[in-house]
Amino acid sequence: MKLSVWLEWLPVICLMVFFLSCCIVLTLNFTPIYYYFVYHYHLGAKVDLSNRQLITQYHQLLAYLNFPWVTDLKLKLKMSTDGLIHFQDVKKLVLINYLCLLISGWPAIKKLRQIQRLDSWWQLYLPSCYLLAAAAIILTFAVLDFSDFFIAFHQLLFRNQDWIFDPQTDPIIKVLPESFFAAMFGWFAILFFGGLLSCFIITRNKLLKNK
Repeated sequence: MKLSVWLEWLPVICLMVFFLSCCIVLTLNFTPIYYYFVYHYHLGAKVDLSNRQLITQYHQLLAYLNFPWVTDLKLKLKMSTDGLIHFQDVKKLVLINYLCLLISGWPAIKKLRQIQRLDSWWQLYLPSCYLLAAAAIILTFAVLDFSDFFIAFHQLLFRNQDWIFDPQTDPIIKVLPESFFAAMFGWFAILFFGGLLSCFIITRNKLLKNK
């Protein structure tokens, strides 16, 4: 593909990256899901904490993952060296996502304003179609067997086995059940898939209207 074509598509790509990064941030920091799991399943009792104390610990974990200046993960829960390394790896991925959000933000907003001004929504039709197809495949895989999807996801993102926690050395895994991650993925799917579907419907209607 010619450089000029890449440069033409770059703002649209930035828009899609910005949207994906926003969905990740909104999912990571959507705490009501965890509140539900803590109080519904009494997760605090699994690690000798009250549910309120456990939620405080969860917020400290989020602060560690979200903020570059929080360099030490200090929780009341015992954690092994491998467990700490894993959360360091997760923190790096979260900060990379924020970097992508920051870099893609201005060109994405600028492109969106240009599309709105020129009423050229057709430019988002093909990208939304491709991403919808990819999202549908991933979502189908996750729904059919979330456990295998969860394992494949970790194997893709992490080049070590530190994400496999032993409840004896890393009791935090007792209060971060797989069902919680499944619910978080479901919330992400609603945001991402729903946003893409809305984009597809809007751009399709615009195209049909202009014919």
